[in-house]
Amino acid sequence: MTHIRRWRGTGWCALLFVLCWAGYAIADDADGYVPTPSSIAGDWLVESHDAVIHIEQAGDQYQGRILWQLHDTYGPEDGPELAGKRVTDRKNPDPALRSRPLTGLRLLWGLTFDPGDKKWRDGHVYNSDDGRTYNCWVRMLGPDRLKLHGYLGISLFGGSTVWTRVTMKTTAAPGQRPFVEAPGK
Repeated sequence: MTHIRRWRGTGWCALLFVLCWAGYAIADDADGYVPTPSSIAGDWLVESHDAVIHIEQAGDQYQGRILWQLHDTYGPEDGPELAGKRVTDRKNPDPALRSRPLTGLRLLWGLTFDPGDKKWRDGHVYNSDDGRTYNCWVRMLGPDRLKLHGYLGISLFGGSTVWTRVTMKTTAAPGQRPFVEAPGK
């Protein structure tokens, strides 16, 4: 009899999980915005506000490169051997790539638009903080916001970040950020 009671508790947990997941999926698409394949193209300020990623079409896929970083050179906290030098991909698992600068680095690739699901799938995102490459998908949350979800294995186990569309300035005064955020953001 105890095993039946346990199963009933497990069934409720499973049902609750499915209902929560369905609610999450519906809430994620609640505003009714319908993206086109090229909606993802443009310049995007990452959630931490310390980098801008330029996403563009490459064949039938989309890719992104680091266009701007808040800290393009190492500071004194990084040690005297690095202070003042350009920030590089020093956590890359391939020693031959550790000296390449992060600005200009392709860190997002392979994204293809799925019109039925209204998101870009089958992509990869490189995290220069840990030197690892993750699977990813991207969904537009509106015309000027996107959610990037990176994961290993299955999408359920991963993390997400929200980026905001920006317009890059042709010139910026010293100490000013070289972009303007989309209105209302």
